[in-house]
Amino acid sequence: MATAKCNISFRIDYTSSVPINSGILYYRVKNTTGSYTEFGIISVPSSGGLINIAGFQGSGEYDFIVKLITDKGTVEKVGTFTVGVCSPPVCEIPSIKKLYWETDDQLVMEYSVDANNLETPEYQIATDPHFENIIYFKVGFDYNPIEYINLSDLNIPDGTALYIRARKHCEPSGVSDWSNVVDFKWVNPAKAPYIFKAYCVSGLYEVPTNIAEFKASICWTEGLIKTVNLDTIEPGTGSFIYLNDGITPAIPGNLSDFDIPGGASSGFNDRGIAWIRFEEFKPSSIFNVDPETGRIGEISRYSCDS
Repeated sequence: MATAKCNISFRIDYTSSVPINSGILYYRVKNTTGSYTEFGIISVPSSGGLINIAGFQGSGEYDFIVKLITDKGTVEKVGTFTVGVCSPPVCEIPSIKKLYWETDDQLVMEYSVDANNLETPEYQIATDPHFENIIYFKVGFDYNPIEYINLSDLNIPDGTALYIRARKHCEPSGVSDWSNVVDFKWVNPAKAPYIFKAYCVSGLYEVPTNIAEFKASICWTEGLIKTVNLDTIEPGTGSFIYLNDGITPAIPGNLSDFDIPGGASSGFNDRGIAWIRFEEFKPSSIFNVDPETGRIGEISRYSCDS
């Protein structure tokens, strides 16, 4: 939950025979020796008027110094003010639940935003996890738990790593902290999805010491067939393997659906994919895979032809 901030005001009295041009307020917790917080007074009130501080954080008693600046010098006023408990409506943080490519070439975000005191959701997409290079954002729209996002006009290179986050703007004021960040790979909607039928063997078989047994498993045409999604139009060195949604990487922890207890169809969720071959692309070629990243490497020295 974002830190609560409120608008406060307090009254001051002063005497000045010349016009006040501007003012500065300095305040700190009462009877402390720390540094003062400085607040510029945009509109100086007349004597007996209110000084307003927007977005004040905290409660209790505060010492203050007000310096009112004139053409002849400054008028200084010291005193204390008290702030009670500031309790604006809670501005809940949204949560991104799921992200995937739709069949009509749209990115779909399933997310939850508390509808209470909701003014508008907001979300951002960036090329870095710190959101220093934001390439797309949306704010000022009605909330729907399923958001369809069209990024096809942004000319993003295939395979670009992207990051998305969301937050909530609350009524009458306030903004939540950012949600969880979800990362995904850009797949050109004009060509996506790159779906392939493939035969996989897990990293449970780290070294194929029994070559005949290894080839019998990866070259077998029953039981090992999986549906995978690549970030390139053809399988090859450097291609990354994803699950059917085109976003979730095929790495340990994401592959529970690949596991069939016993034999070569086990160990995927713990060890990842170590070898892969494709039913309709160089079907006799066996590709090495980095199990930790799901990245396809060189063609293995073993094949299903020999």
